[in-house]
Amino acid sequence: MKRTTAGVLLAVMALTLTACGEEKQPAGADVIQTGAATSGAPASSAETDVAADVKVTKCDSGGYTPKVTIEVTNSTGEDARYAVTIAIKDADGKASGEALFAKNRMTPGQKVTEEIPGDTPVKGKITCEVARAKRLPPK
Repeated sequence: MKRTTAGVLLAVMALTLTACGEEKQPAGADVIQTGAATSGAPASSAETDVAADVKVTKCDSGGYTPKVTIEVTNSTGEDARYAVTIAIKDADGKASGEALFAKNRMTPGQKVTEEIPGDTPVKGKITCEVARAKRLPPK
């Protein structure tokens, strides 16, 4: 009896954990590439607006990991949530890491300047650019 109950509990837990996975979104949904265009398709005005809200103001490789300073401005008339990925490239232009920024609620016109760490040590000169930016409804 105890073995059967334990087996049922394990099966229920396994099914529950399996159902907790992330929802899959179609490739490119709510994602903006602000680097070189890869598809040749024109960006929508909404995508351009989000990209214009994010500026890389400093890109420094002086420490163990790169430090990227960005400025994000909510240019809309509504509260918004932002998620930004900064691509970090080495002196040869090879992708060498990322820096991530997230802000749950930004009011209209609010400007946030933040230094965010890169995820991988990189030696030498680096460049940083906005790889993806999302503006979402606030939570």
